[in-house]
Amino acid sequence: MIDDNLIESLLHEEEGVELDLKVDQYKFAKATDEEKSELLKDILAFTNAWRRSDAFILIGVQEIKGGRSQVLGISDLLDDAPIQQFVNSKTNKPVTFSYQNVQFEGKKIAIIHIPIQPRPVYLKRDFGKLKGETVYVRRGSSTAIANIDEIAKMGVQPQLEHGIPDLEVFFADPKARIRLPAEQNLKSLVLETPEPSSIPDYKDSGRPPLPSMMRITNFSYYRELVEYTKISRLVFPLHIAVGNNGAITAHDVRLEIRVDKSGGNVVVMDSYEYPDVPKAVDLFTPWTTRTNTPIRYDIEVTDIGEFWMIEARADKVQPKSVHWFKDPFFMGSLDTRNIVLEVTVFSDQLHIPKQQKFSVKIEAECRKVDLEGVRQLEYERFLASAEYQRYEEMRKEKGIE
Repeated sequence: MIDDNLIESLLHEEEGVELDLKVDQYKFAKATDEEKSELLKDILAFTNAWRRSDAFILIGVQEIKGGRSQVLGISDLLDDAPIQQFVNSKTNKPVTFSYQNVQFEGKKIAIIHIPIQPRPVYLKRDFGKLKGETVYVRRGSSTAIANIDEIAKMGVQPQLEHGIPDLEVFFADPKARIRLPAEQNLKSLVLETPEPSSIPDYKDSGRPPLPSMMRITNFSYYRELVEYTKISRLVFPLHIAVGNNGAITAHDVRLEIRVDKSGGNVVVMDSYEYPDVPKAVDLFTPWTTRTNTPIRYDIEVTDIGEFWMIEARADKVQPKSVHWFKDPFFMGSLDTRNIVLEVTVFSDQLHIPKQQKFSVKIEAECRKVDLEGVRQLEYERFLASAEYQRYEEMRKEKGIE
């Protein structure tokens, strides 16, 4: 996606095999074949160039050696469609590129974007100043005719030599190592609960299982349980993964997922914010050393004004492999709605971040409950938990009825 950040970064780069800066617009409409051939030659040369990332031609910009190039602007704007038809009607194979007119610093400029693609590309016959069946290539900041050795190497595994990682983000089940649908359906239970001041203290009448153990009562257990149940029934975990379908390793992969708050009705949190299940009592021996070692999570959620920002990082993703993020993020809504997740994928090898979109359909139910209703919901949660499953397995092993 071409935006102001990309243009600003290009203005600080020097001309070469990935960038050309032009003060004047190409002559195209009502131009002679010789004049049109200038545009054709530049597109062919960049397409055949030996480079590791996408190439750009900025029109309406003057190069400043050793500094930020100057945006001058242009008045003559072209359309992408006739340029596409013109170029691809003359080449031996389709050329992938785009022409865009954009506004930057209050001035109109144009950008031609040429991604890496199979080579060589050449004209089927002579046109204007250009020769047919001749491979033009960008070398440094100038254009030349490729020699036989260069042309031979162009056809050998271009994706392997100059490829870019093909990164894709998707919803996942990290335990089963499977991909989930791009549209997820969730249910949010919006609870109206008693005020904290009306909730009684928890009273414990139990004893420690061993004489050497201490039993500490959590008098705020009921109040903590109410808050935990409200959150755990409102939001549900979603896991993601990023796969690399390309032929080279992606390094320093970073994901940004933007979720609109929708006036505060949409709630998103990470594992750090998601509360632990409260305990009514705490058992420990007096000589036990307790440590509060911070836990590192691989997904973080940040409140950015009108939207939530979900961020995740992976040091690298090997070709044809998947990085499964172990931690989820949690999402819910105070009303029924379809939420769009705007995903941006960054990597050292991606000159332009990749954009994706997911959707989460949430059906919200409002319910008023008292303390007994909260305790019933907690009992239902416990029966479905891994903790209960372990308890059942232990009970069966020891033959306890």
